[in-house]
Amino acid sequence: MKQTVSRNFVYLPYISHPITFVSEDSKDIFQLEFVSRKMVHIRYSPKNCSAERWAQTEAPILLSIDHDKQNHQVLIRTPDFQVRVDYGGERGLSLTWMDPWSSAIFAEDLRNRAYAYDAQSKGVFHYMRRKPGSEVYCGLGERTGQLNLHGRRFRLEGVDAMGYDAERTDPLYKFCPFYITLSKQSGIAYGLFYKNFSRTVFDLGAEIDALWGPYRYYHAQAGPLDYFMCLGPSVQGVFDTFATLMGRPLSLPPRYSLGYLASSMGYAEASNAQQKLWAFPSVCSKYDIPCDGLHLSSGYTVSPATGERYVFTWNNDRFPDPRSLVEHMKSQGIHVFANMKPWLLTTHPKYDYLKSKKGFMWDPETDSPAVVMQWSAGAGTCAPASYVDFTSNVGYRFWKDSVKEQLLEHGVEGCWNDNNEFTLPDDSCTFAMEVLPESMAHGAPPRKAKPAIEVGGPIQTLLMAKCSYEAMQEWDPNTRPFVISRSTSPWIHQFCHQTWSGDNFTDWRSLKFNIPMGLSAGLSVCPGGYGHDVGGFAGPKPSPELLQRWVQAGILNPRFCIHSWNEDSSVTEPWMYENIVANIRRSIQFRMSLIPFLYSLLVDFHRTARPIMRPLFWSFQPDVKTFEQEFEYMLGDSMLVAPVFEEGAKSRMVYLPLLPNTSLEIQDGPRSSGWFHYQSGNFYSAGKEVTVDAPLDAFLPPVFIPQGGMIPLGRFMRHVGEMPDDCRILLLFPPLIAGHGARVSGSSRSEMSLYDDDGISMKYDEEDEFWEVKIWMHTYSGSVDVKVGLTVINDRYRPHYTKVWVMVATEESKQRRIVVDGVTNPESQLDEQGRSMVAIPLPTWGSRFVNVSR
Repeated sequence: MKQTVSRNFVYLPYISHPITFVSEDSKDIFQLEFVSRKMVHIRYSPKNCSAERWAQTEAPILLSIDHDKQNHQVLIRTPDFQVRVDYGGERGLSLTWMDPWSSAIFAEDLRNRAYAYDAQSKGVFHYMRRKPGSEVYCGLGERTGQLNLHGRRFRLEGVDAMGYDAERTDPLYKFCPFYITLSKQSGIAYGLFYKNFSRTVFDLGAEIDALWGPYRYYHAQAGPLDYFMCLGPSVQGVFDTFATLMGRPLSLPPRYSLGYLASSMGYAEASNAQQKLWAFPSVCSKYDIPCDGLHLSSGYTVSPATGERYVFTWNNDRFPDPRSLVEHMKSQGIHVFANMKPWLLTTHPKYDYLKSKKGFMWDPETDSPAVVMQWSAGAGTCAPASYVDFTSNVGYRFWKDSVKEQLLEHGVEGCWNDNNEFTLPDDSCTFAMEVLPESMAHGAPPRKAKPAIEVGGPIQTLLMAKCSYEAMQEWDPNTRPFVISRSTSPWIHQFCHQTWSGDNFTDWRSLKFNIPMGLSAGLSVCPGGYGHDVGGFAGPKPSPELLQRWVQAGILNPRFCIHSWNEDSSVTEPWMYENIVANIRRSIQFRMSLIPFLYSLLVDFHRTARPIMRPLFWSFQPDVKTFEQEFEYMLGDSMLVAPVFEEGAKSRMVYLPLLPNTSLEIQDGPRSSGWFHYQSGNFYSAGKEVTVDAPLDAFLPPVFIPQGGMIPLGRFMRHVGEMPDDCRILLLFPPLIAGHGARVSGSSRSEMSLYDDDGISMKYDEEDEFWEVKIWMHTYSGSVDVKVGLTVINDRYRPHYTKVWVMVATEESKQRRIVVDGVTNPESQLDEQGRSMVAIPLPTWGSRFVNVSR
């Protein structure tokens, strides 16, 4: 390596925007483009990169620019921040970011070394100052260990990390060069996104050097250095800014994706696989386990002649009639998603065809397909193979046609993109660059092929998802595609609906550290349907205790799937242990009842890309204690989840954050808020650590609802769509009544969205056929009344239910009285526990109370 720092820059004031600096020999270029009030795009193009300068444009926001020629500084002021560019002489160029009022620094490049390049490898570097002990770093996609990444070093490159250590292993499956910095002192947050798919290293404080002081750095193996500063000051604000760059998903997933999704890893390897799978719905019925989906593992592609796995082929000995099997499963409410791997073994019947058309990643030295060793037959086996090049027209079309002809034609309803990390041992192999995602498609075709090191393997992961999505969309334009992907990259959430933490190891440590791993993924705009292989994938089979705890935790993830490859050849399933199957049944049944809540969160993700599972500092950033909470999370804004991850535990301790914007005061000391334990309804003061029972046979881990929270529940079904979904119950958690352990001043109001559509078609998007209401709850100082009402946002779809039953689910349920806005004598009844429920009638179709929003 020969690291060179660019120096002796000159400011070009005649270019008003982007703000531009060039080195004295005019070969190194540095530019700042102000994209919006909260986003700045920075590009450093050293002389060894072939990047073009940006065209001159008009800034979308008002900029005040002061040029101090003597000190070689340019100060740029906006209404939201200031950035100073120090550019002159041997010290190189660096940026200092400040708030607009006090000029306090919240981010700062490392002077004398901020922007550098490697003249030999064409790699680029970005160095920034680091504040040990006072900064939280989180993101970078899917990371092991704690949520706060400060002090660690990571390599971003997708690998097949089966059986990884959830606390230490690096790298893993996903690629996302975005992270958020959160100051413990000022509370200010900002994010950095590096728009570069080449192999990357982030050092967030593992490396130290006395000469430079505390620093962190980014290193990409190929340039240019192209990054975005996303400003807050809140974590939510940073995320929302980043999300505008990432875009929104193209479609909602089908509603059934929120049910229990089973795996056929053990079944598909059997010689009588179709017979075994045919009986699977009966086994679910025997144990009364709801099930909505089945992952058809790659055993269906095993060649009877060679024993090798040939993607887009069927083993007709194991599966004599695939279509009838898929139709049978669907008739029982179970949808099938087929496994696909993005390579062809050199013995694959289609290999020579794709080779002749140059549809593979290419080796320019031999003018032939680039060859890698890939999984071929079973555990421990490998053989020569070539990756399909999704940037080539031929490769892209081959994949799309094969999905339609070999999978969708047989009734398969989901594309399971697996083993799609595209780990490349040879950086010199080339991508055709004929097909590119819109976010990277610079220049008009035809484009020249480029070495993999300059483009990066994650572009293949992204295009594989896009191609699979388009195949399903073209096959049936009226039905929502459903794409699952193990590896992910920036922008993939537009085409991919679910992902998971890969082939986790079966132990208590995975159960624990998969929690911050999922939160990290959510902060990085991974697909909304995130989850884990419940019970663990690799290693020993789970103990009964571990399986129960994992199911308790898993049912409160957006994706709930039990999937395994146990070393003793056993299969992890809900009925694995007869003595605990009743407990697991209750957990999965509750999951089915919770789908209205989860579906509304998926809709919010579809509209905003906001994560469904959120670290506590997302919602309660003013409470600095939440910065240290890494093993609890918020499910939306209304449910705090505290999974149990210690063997033998009978209770769980959790810190309950202070809640903002409330007038409640607890009598035993000043408090602004309080929480309710979901299972018992008991009230706990905010800002305190509490310990609650966590029995092993419970159907949920400890869950807390903030005062003012509302949780919708639906009818229990054995699979989504089994019967009309004609019941909605809304659990209310109003603040305590004055005199019941609290002093209340003023009033409190909260609201939530309830959303429904047909769950399967594209009509919600194309014809606005969805049902959405805002349900609100209002409580008054010193009153037992809880006033509720609803406002219809859109009624172009009519749900099966005609009323929403509401009930108070706290320790004060018998003291409270529910008043329905505009209804004198509302319908009422008692639930199974003797609690009063009152009905909010839905407005009649097209009534004057309906406000249709398009």
